[in-house]
Amino acid sequence: MVIDKIGNINNIIEPKKSNPVTSAKETRKKDSVQISSEAKSAAEAAKLSQVVKDTPDIRADRVREIKEQIANGSYNFNDPQKLDMVADRIASFLLRK
Repeated sequence: MVIDKIGNINNIIEPKKSNPVTSAKETRKKDSVQISSEAKSAAEAAKLSQVVKDTPDIRADRVREIKEQIANGSYNFNDPQKLDMVADRIASFLLRK
């Protein structure tokens, strides 16, 4: 079996060495950040929202005070403002379901 040569292997060209690239002058720029007033407002709103989420719904000191008033008989169950408030809360609870 005979294999023919495809090309002359003696004529292999050596890769030429390239000239090194001269580095460009380095210019140092300082980074800066500008925060818009809208972003500041959004951050403040997020912070306040988190404070509201972290605040308990039940004020333990107020509950303790009312329990003491009920226990010693000084709590006024017939106060119209309290009755309206309780009625509103019951109605809103029932309407959510």
